[in-house]
Amino acid sequence: MKRIFFTIILIGIALSGNARRKVTLDECLGMARDNNITLKNAALSILAAREQKSEVYTKYYPQIQANVMAMHTFGAFMQGGDAIRTYTAAISATMPLYAGGQITTGNKLAELNTDVVALQRDIQESDVLQKVTECYWQIAKVKYNLNTVGAAEKQVEEVYRQVENMVKAGITTRNDLLKVQIRNQELASNRLQLENAQHILCLLLAQQIGCAGEDIDISDADTASVVNPDEVQVSVLDAVNIRNELSLATKGVEASRLQIRQERGKLLPTIGVGVTGFNYGMGGLPDGLGYYIKTNATNGLALGSLNIPITAWWGGSHAIKRKKMALQQSKNVLQQTREQLAIDIECAWSSLQESYKQIEIARTGVAQAEENLRITLNAYKAGTETLTNLLDAETLNRKMQDGLSSAIADYQIKKSDYIRKTR
Repeated sequence: MKRIFFTIILIGIALSGNARRKVTLDECLGMARDNNITLKNAALSILAAREQKSEVYTKYYPQIQANVMAMHTFGAFMQGGDAIRTYTAAISATMPLYAGGQITTGNKLAELNTDVVALQRDIQESDVLQKVTECYWQIAKVKYNLNTVGAAEKQVEEVYRQVENMVKAGITTRNDLLKVQIRNQELASNRLQLENAQHILCLLLAQQIGCAGEDIDISDADTASVVNPDEVQVSVLDAVNIRNELSLATKGVEASRLQIRQERGKLLPTIGVGVTGFNYGMGGLPDGLGYYIKTNATNGLALGSLNIPITAWWGGSHAIKRKKMALQQSKNVLQQTREQLAIDIECAWSSLQESYKQIEIARTGVAQAEENLRITLNAYKAGTETLTNLLDAETLNRKMQDGLSSAIADYQIKKSDYIRKTR
């Protein structure tokens, strides 16, 4: 008895270990934010942009260089001497005092690039979360359709038993029984297709939320809760002004202005100062020559430089004109983006309203199909309706049920898309 009890426990543990992991939509969205590979790479891009910003900032610091050089001749360089040996060690520091504003502008461009990468990451996150939402509700639709198939299978099984009894009683022919069997095969085929679709969608969802390889499934989605679109509607103008795509286009205009400033800076004088310290040594000179030449010395010098790029104006003026054209292009893109975003939001709103009305139509159709099936079934039992009409009524009912699940899933996806584009 104890052995049997222990075996049952082991079986229970094994079954629980192989159980599918159930996840809600909120859990899926949270896991996607943390684990999605696209978003992980986007986060790394932000870190890389910050490193680039820090790299450019070092241009404000003095540039320090050190070098050492040694030389040894193969033979005597002078009569009475040995092979010449020399070395030089130097260290220098230079500091740009003025570079036409190029350093300051370069730092502003690097900071702007950091903002751009962060905005791109936000846009990517929005897209990823929308894909997760779409996949979640597609799975919910398939599961609802599977339930519909299950209900149809039970209905057809009941009809099969009735027809089988009628065949045995000689009331009808085996042809009616074959019709029911064919319908059973159709339902089995539909179930297989739906189960395969559910499997693939679950794999896709797992990959999107960073759980690739795990056996996951969604928790039962609330297909009955459908809010009126008016509850989530916002002003198109307000929605456009907070879109990351608009901010990104605005950053493009700002970057074009900075690039013009950068080109102008290349045509301005640059001023720099620096200091150098060095030590050199020499060996192998004749004894008498060493009296006149220092064989070892340490010294230093200070320097200043003024660089005026006179000939750079020949091509620089054209470069500035080219950058000004790029600025106008950026402004055009900004205007185009604003217009396209407004249209995009209007389309999302229209789609949301349409999908909401489709649910109302589908619910009416489901109620009518259910009533039609009930009446046809009662009539068939009373012998006043044909089997073909009963099976057609069952098919119509299942079709309307599937249409309702599709309408609800489509509405939830459209609602998520509208909220994504207006918040």
